[in-house]
Amino acid sequence: MVVVAFRRRLLSGVAAGSLIVAPAMAEEALVEDVQVGAGGETGLTRQEERVLLKAPRSGGVVAGQRATEEHLERLSDFSQLVPNYRPNIANPQTTTPAIRGVGVGVGTAAGVESQTGFVVDNVFYKHVGFQWADYVELESFELGLGPQGTAGGKNTTVGNVIVRTQLPSFERRATFETSFANYTHFIEKLNVTGPVIDDKLAYRATFYLDKGDGWIRDQNTGAEVLNNNRWGVRGQLLYVGETVTDRLIFFRLMSEEYNSFLNGPFGDSLQLFANGTLAAPYSQTLRSRLGRVLLTTDPYKPYYTRGGTHHTRTIGTSNELNWQIGENTLTSITAWGAFLTHPHGPMTGFQTLEINNSPVNTYVDQYSQEFRFASPKDQPLEWQFGTYLFYEKFWSYSHNDFGSDAAQWYNTPATDPALLNGFVYHKDGKATTFQVAGFGQATYHLDEQWALTFGLRDSYETKKASDFGWEEAWSVKFSPAQVDAAIRGALGSGFFDTGGTSVSRNMLTGIFNPSYKYNENILLFGLVGRGEKAGAANVAALPIISGTTFKGFQPVITKAESNWDYELGVKTNWLDGKLIANFNLYWTDIYNFQATQVDTSYTDSTGQPLRLSYMGNVPHVRLRGFEFTGRWNPIERLWFSFNGAYTEARYIDYSNAAPPSDWIWPTPNPAPAGFVKAPLNLSRSNTRWENLPKWAINVGVNYDRPLGPILRDLGPDWDRSITGFGYVNLAWQDKTQLTHPFSVFQYWQPAYSIVNAGLGLRTDDQRYTVSLWAKNVFDQRYITAWSQGNATTQATVGMQNAPRYFGGTIQVRLE
Repeated sequence: MVVVAFRRRLLSGVAAGSLIVAPAMAEEALVEDVQVGAGGETGLTRQEERVLLKAPRSGGVVAGQRATEEHLERLSDFSQLVPNYRPNIANPQTTTPAIRGVGVGVGTAAGVESQTGFVVDNVFYKHVGFQWADYVELESFELGLGPQGTAGGKNTTVGNVIVRTQLPSFERRATFETSFANYTHFIEKLNVTGPVIDDKLAYRATFYLDKGDGWIRDQNTGAEVLNNNRWGVRGQLLYVGETVTDRLIFFRLMSEEYNSFLNGPFGDSLQLFANGTLAAPYSQTLRSRLGRVLLTTDPYKPYYTRGGTHHTRTIGTSNELNWQIGENTLTSITAWGAFLTHPHGPMTGFQTLEINNSPVNTYVDQYSQEFRFASPKDQPLEWQFGTYLFYEKFWSYSHNDFGSDAAQWYNTPATDPALLNGFVYHKDGKATTFQVAGFGQATYHLDEQWALTFGLRDSYETKKASDFGWEEAWSVKFSPAQVDAAIRGALGSGFFDTGGTSVSRNMLTGIFNPSYKYNENILLFGLVGRGEKAGAANVAALPIISGTTFKGFQPVITKAESNWDYELGVKTNWLDGKLIANFNLYWTDIYNFQATQVDTSYTDSTGQPLRLSYMGNVPHVRLRGFEFTGRWNPIERLWFSFNGAYTEARYIDYSNAAPPSDWIWPTPNPAPAGFVKAPLNLSRSNTRWENLPKWAINVGVNYDRPLGPILRDLGPDWDRSITGFGYVNLAWQDKTQLTHPFSVFQYWQPAYSIVNAGLGLRTDDQRYTVSLWAKNVFDQRYITAWSQGNATTQATVGMQNAPRYFGGTIQVRLE
């Protein structure tokens, strides 16, 4: 019986990485009926029952069957179905995933440690580039909130996104899916599984191809930007023995898209300084320096120069071994992943200018090894402990390519285009991270109502970082000193080497998570947690130079960040499980919060502050909010879902924040008597973050209805029972401030809603499915950033990722 129970647990497909569940504590499923997304008596899958009803932590979950029917392929799709999650996916480099607002409203850069984690099939992936993918074989998408790491994986301070993919099955099956949509968009999916050796070894292979035209056309080259062009392949093997299971996974993903085009012009600049003076408009600077005029003020009709695709490649493999020792289970998870990206963004500006561009190539290699030893579930004392090792190599290789307009634009000593045209300035930023950690978590059931969960993690992490700048430039017409002076005049730096910096730190994560089951309908829980993450590696650190005088380097590694999290929640179910309503309050204090800052302690030869940006620390920020999630089944086959959050992210102690650009007015030389110079800093203490709505609410409705064999008159092959289904999802967010709260001109993105909908027919044996669907049904247009511009940049807005998409899908399943 012990062996049978072991096989059942390990084949349920429930993995650790969120909340308090470990692989050896999974719900049971037999070898012969391993199914993905199968609902229980409540109409919920096993994962949904655990997250929505049983686990004493706040979270959200989306089942794989729903993801398939509603065409949820990317993380931005899932964010509409769980609370307090904003993936902020723009392209593989600028993605800033945020949970409870963290990651929104602050600067980010390569080398930054994220407060949010990303876990796929029990493997933690540190760099945001690993999140750039389509998810086509999903078992479940889950959001775990609060400090993570005491049950395994890498430590994070605010929460984890957990993706679980379908296990290989011992039932032979092949699923083909084809989707066609507007913008010549098509998606092909293939998912094949079956036994290699009956009841011993099974496989699963999946493939997707996602291609489509862009929805914004470059008026210069005709290129269609913000398009789709990606593919991926994934293979798995699952071995099931008497006391051992082993799951081997391999994946490779590629994309080649025009996704570096994130902003568009909407007018000439109009910068009014806070002292009442007015900056010269961008059109005047453009005309005086280059003799050009504005070609466009329409963000949907830009004029780009040298714009190209953003090449991305992701590859990895992992192996999870589970071995039963007595009633307990030893788990080993070994993984490697590599991410590479080569962007080819356009030159500066939107007016066919040849000034410069500055793409950043990124290379990431990560390795991890985890061991866990866990007790079975449903014991008075459930426990698990283990070790985790992680190593990452990160290389940020940027190159600033100068064009034929660069010399005139930067007003170098000689405006001859040959002085800068074709020159390249390089920066090589490197970082390594090594962590070794021990963790443990236990739940003690005092009785049938009370349970106490304790978790502790001790992580020792060493981070090394450096930055090196060099010039790829040669001229027969100008001396090396002239070339170096021109590059420094344009960019502020030339040859430099920060040397290597190494910082080691011991970090402590802990949770206390009591719960009280008042009755079968009400579960009360609380959480006190402490999280900590290592300092960020500033792989873009620069020398501080005034004229020709070297004054130092920007900090290469920031201080570590820590937080305390306090939560109080309740999970309820009513009407025999037909109504689920969960609520959670949280309060999180973060200390030494990592963010982009400006150093004004150095001045140039005229006494003007240099105002150099760098990765630094904000002494204290606070996150407070309220989350809710639930479902309601008023009649058979009709489900309403709802979730949402009120989020307040606020700087508590931030006295030396950088002023916005319209508070940095120029000082004349010589300055007249009584002239008030621009402030070096402005206090942001006790102010809310911008770029974050207070409220976000998601609601949805799903309905299916048996129609019987309505197509039997078409022939014997059509004599199948058919079910019709449909869904509507609405994601609403409150108005959002997009400008610095002290800026002269303020802009708020008004509140808006995104509506997705679809309907279809499927045979009851699930052999055939046909559906019509639309995303962003009403073609809602919104912006993600707003800038009034200045004398050297045009007024711009940040563009949304996609307009309205609509199409149809045919799915065929063969057995």
